[in-house]
Amino acid sequence: MKTWLITSATMLAFVAAIIVGCSSGSDGSSTPSGLPSCSSATLLTVAPLANADIHELAPLGNLAPSGHTFPSDHMYFYTAFTGGGTASAPIASPGAIRVSSVLLQKRTGGGAAEFDDYGLSFFSCSTLEFYFGHITTLSAGLAAQVGSLDQSCDTPYQTGGSTFQQCSKNVDIALSAGDAIGTAGGPGQGALDLGAIDHASTALAFVDPGRITGQGGVHAACPIDYFVPGVRDALLQLVAVNGVHRTVAPICGTIMQDVANTAQGRWFFDATVQEDHHLALVHTSWDPTIGAFSIGTSLPGTPSTLLFFTPAVSGRLNLDFNRVTADGNIYCYQFTNSSSRIYIRLETVTRLRIEFAASGACGDPAGWSFSAAAVTFDR
Repeated sequence: MKTWLITSATMLAFVAAIIVGCSSGSDGSSTPSGLPSCSSATLLTVAPLANADIHELAPLGNLAPSGHTFPSDHMYFYTAFTGGGTASAPIASPGAIRVSSVLLQKRTGGGAAEFDDYGLSFFSCSTLEFYFGHITTLSAGLAAQVGSLDQSCDTPYQTGGSTFQQCSKNVDIALSAGDAIGTAGGPGQGALDLGAIDHASTALAFVDPGRITGQGGVHAACPIDYFVPGVRDALLQLVAVNGVHRTVAPICGTIMQDVANTAQGRWFFDATVQEDHHLALVHTSWDPTIGAFSIGTSLPGTPSTLLFFTPAVSGRLNLDFNRVTADGNIYCYQFTNSSSRIYIRLETVTRLRIEFAASGACGDPAGWSFSAAAVTFDR
């Protein structure tokens, strides 16, 4: 029996906790002038958290609906867990970088007091941008260079049951490798985010790239790929989810899982930008051989949830999403972590019909049919 079958309940609790510290959005930073061309000489040289401070490093592609219904485009650095969140740890500048913007994020709602944290966008070279999210505190030296952050604030938005407001400021601050940036973790905090945007890379092949939002967009990349080999390899050893290490390449994880003309990938219920209303039919971040329904808030009969199954390579029961085509057939799914059942049918290559039932086995395919509770998603 695979380990994930034993731990699926705790996996759900783990990924649900991640969303407490996550939101989406772009700070609109600009590229500093005079940056060097990207080469091996501009690779990052220092892990942002000391390896001894990292409990584990969650791969790209995390699912935590409803705020992260789609596979995440950034990684999570977790420090040791404590009763109130994660332990506080210092963040170091990962190399010779230029900070291009600083973000103050205010989170309210969800039955909790306001919680503020910070984000940074920075460049190591002309076409390679990185971002930190959920910095608990800024170092005194960096805070003094940044100054006030309450002058340019976006309209508040809601995701994952909380309300967020982001206030950002464009800056141009040079940091050397190892310089103090601030702290990560601490009471009430989830994890330090780290993402990368390789502006020179080939765009990720999403079915509808115009609908891809979030800071990384279609050029999101694995951030630890841009560290010098010794640091990169040490960080790869820490990639895990709830103690389950990813062993399938790429170890860093996968952001884009769309497969054109099949059911696999991102599906949209409406035109809203935040991920809460939508749906992902993908594979888990810690083991891409495990199928996952990542369900937002728009599927009747169920709250936002994650459902896992072992994909089949043929037939109509638990067929892997990348094998489901617009052939007119209904496909049925049963789960390892729930007694529920789901029917799907690819109506066209860009429209999916889906229905959730709280309980019941799939049974004979001759009896499979949609009721009035079925809804459609598009892409």
